[in-house]
Amino acid sequence: MAAEQMKKFTGHLTCPICYELYKKPKYLPCYHSYCEDCLVKLAARSNDVTCPECRKTSAVPTGGVKHFPSNFFINRLLDEVALKRKVEAEEEAAKCDQCVRGGAVLVLCLDCGEFLCGHCFDHHKYSKEYHNHSMMPLGELKSQKETITIKPKAKNALCQEHELELNFYCETCDQLVCQYCIMKDHLKHDHDTVKKMAMKQRKELEKVMEPVEKMITELSVACQKVSSERDKIGMQAKDVEKEIDRYYDDLHHRLQQQRDELKKELGEVTRQKKKEVTLQLEQMEGTQAQLESVRELNGAMKIGSDQEAMLMKKQVVNNVKRLSDNYSKSVTQPVSLATMEFVTVEEYKKAFPQFGHLSDDHICSVNCEADLPQWAIKGEKIQFKVLTKNQNNHLCHKGEGKVVIQAQTGRGDIIPVNVMDNKDGSYSASFVANQVGEVKFSVTIKGQQIKGSPFNVNVHATYTAINRPSKVVNGDGKMGAPRGIAFGRNGMWAVTDETNHCVWIFDGQDRLVRKLGSHGSGNGQFIRPLGIAFDDRNCLYVSDINNHRVQKFEGSGAYLLQFSNKKKGSRTNHPLGVMVHNNEIYIAESSGNCISVFQFDGRYCHDIGSGDLSYPYYIAFDTNNQLLVADYGHHCISIFTLDGNYVGKIGTQGSGRGQLSHPCGIATDMYGFIFVTEYGNSRVSIFNKDHVFIHSFGSSGPGPGQFASLYGTIAFSPAGDIYVCDKGNKRIQIFST
Repeated sequence: MAAEQMKKFTGHLTCPICYELYKKPKYLPCYHSYCEDCLVKLAARSNDVTCPECRKTSAVPTGGVKHFPSNFFINRLLDEVALKRKVEAEEEAAKCDQCVRGGAVLVLCLDCGEFLCGHCFDHHKYSKEYHNHSMMPLGELKSQKETITIKPKAKNALCQEHELELNFYCETCDQLVCQYCIMKDHLKHDHDTVKKMAMKQRKELEKVMEPVEKMITELSVACQKVSSERDKIGMQAKDVEKEIDRYYDDLHHRLQQQRDELKKELGEVTRQKKKEVTLQLEQMEGTQAQLESVRELNGAMKIGSDQEAMLMKKQVVNNVKRLSDNYSKSVTQPVSLATMEFVTVEEYKKAFPQFGHLSDDHICSVNCEADLPQWAIKGEKIQFKVLTKNQNNHLCHKGEGKVVIQAQTGRGDIIPVNVMDNKDGSYSASFVANQVGEVKFSVTIKGQQIKGSPFNVNVHATYTAINRPSKVVNGDGKMGAPRGIAFGRNGMWAVTDETNHCVWIFDGQDRLVRKLGSHGSGNGQFIRPLGIAFDDRNCLYVSDINNHRVQKFEGSGAYLLQFSNKKKGSRTNHPLGVMVHNNEIYIAESSGNCISVFQFDGRYCHDIGSGDLSYPYYIAFDTNNQLLVADYGHHCISIFTLDGNYVGKIGTQGSGRGQLSHPCGIATDMYGFIFVTEYGNSRVSIFNKDHVFIHSFGSSGPGPGQFASLYGTIAFSPAGDIYVCDKGNKRIQIFST
């Protein structure tokens, strides 16, 4: 058994590049291993190494290929193979591996893989460290060497700095260290001996590896399924080829048959036409001969006697009259013309590709998509689409699969979902959830889950329940005066800080990630940044009011461009709110009392609202594709079409329900609800899509749910939480429904 396992392991000890036993095996980040010298050759022309097996490219570590991790597992197997060969070579078993005296060998330690003389055997047997090791007398070795299992002595790694064994593990740094390293750099860190930490790490690895067996089993089943499908593809190709041959053989037969029928018809028409014109020709030639006879008789009368002329006159007159009558009735034009032609149907040239084509436009479930939202509001109807796609990720118009959508609450209640086939490869669906909590949506096509299914949708309570924040964020105390807020990809969000002259970037867990910009007028610097927005490519646009410009950045924070400043005639004199919509940038221009529209490269397009606005602050768009402007000076929300036509307003000046006082921030959700921050009333007012007031929350103060200097705007997270810039209290308050 041991010999068979050794044979199995030996197959993993050959380098896939040089096909020899590994020499200094190193493994790449993709976990494929190669000889160090082989990797040196692979990396000779660049600083990257492309794995010959999986084609993944990895950067060569600083210091060269030798700094790739060593494969200790392969090294141990190599040692075991070498030891096995040593055991098999009996002449090599003559010397003790422990001492220099060269005593006669008595036993083999199966745990250390070393031959021992009598003296060393005694030391081994009575040592606390080795007394549990298994020993085999040399006499038994020859008869059992094929079945014994020998463990080669492990070689401990050495510290590259101090050349001491790495007997300690620093958990803080996740690093093996020696005792000098502990004293020098890691004394205050969490550390312990390698032996103790190895036990802990092995237990953790066991937990980590628990799903591996399941995945291997699933992959094994999946591989069989894919392999079976591959065989089916081959067999199906042969069947389809036969169908193609049958179809075109039949088509060829039909075309041949039609050609023969047309030729037969042509022959019959030709014979009939020839018969008709031949008969006509014979009649015409007979009439012609008779006329020529009359003409000859008339000539004879001219040279004949008067008596002969008088006798022949009556006969000639009668013949001429008869022939004249017949001539007038006859047809001097051919009764049948050579007008035959083959009239083709030109459309066949267009139709010919439709005689048959190879179709592989079948729905591929794993490519199908559904744009279900992450959240919903209790009692509100929500709509979404399911797109059926083929294996090339293109919209599938064949429509051979029915979309089945099942929705279930956490309590097991079924939510009805209306599904409509749009007959264009897409399906429209809608539902209304009447319970707060998580709803699980299963979307299947032909019995298979589509990409991302099952989906989880969190149903929130109605907005009238909003009162206190669920969370407060201040950027670890660094936030000064938050004004604008916007969400990018993966839940990332950014806040403009007016007094710190920067932008704070947070991750999806509301943790501060980095700072963008500093005080100044250079590229990437700000003086009072206020508005902020992301586009579909995750590029960031920031209104830099005192520098009279808008700056554009990559999602990573790299500066891209700026809209030209007022000295160059820019329209962005004092830009406040920024919003991206329909691939255009909308900027609230406070000094111009309008909304200026720009392209992504900073080119000016047109203005909206000139003469209708008074100090516009932040902007949003409703579900009717209309522009909503927080009209600070008019104490209302002004509404415009994208063409610039004034539609109307929401609110009047005051502090009552539905009234507004110096509105600044504005945001809309997917249902059309409109949220407005009011500086004058220190609150957030909510209107529905019909512009009817439904609720307000907040008051002046520093407490939870209170606001100070509410000049900031408001935004919705991907999960449906409401983020409010509380400028005076130097924080972002997050409200959940």
